[in-house]
Amino acid sequence: MNIQTVSATMAALRASYTIESEVLLKFNEMVPAGDRSQLIQHLMERALSERRKQLEAIAIEFETHPDFAQARADGEAFDATIADGLEE
Repeated sequence: MNIQTVSATMAALRASYTIESEVLLKFNEMVPAGDRSQLIQHLMERALSERRKQLEAIAIEFETHPDFAQARADGEAFDATIADGLEE
C-alpha cells in the first residue's frame, strides 16, 4: 500500500496543542475559520518535510564524510555477522 492510498483512506483526527494565547487569537482573527485546519496541515507537512531533509542530510554526511569512516567500517563488520548462529 503506498502513501497516497493510505492518505486517501485515513480519517481526519482532532488534536489539542498548547499555543500562546496572543498567537492563537491573532491567527483566529486573520485566518478564516474554514481555512484554519487546512493551513495548519500545510504548515505541519512543510515542517515534516524540512525535518526529513535535515535527517537525510545527516545520513548522507555520515555515509560520505571521512571523519565517520571508522564508524561505517564498524557498522559493516556488525552487519556481516548479524545473522551468525541463526541458521539451523
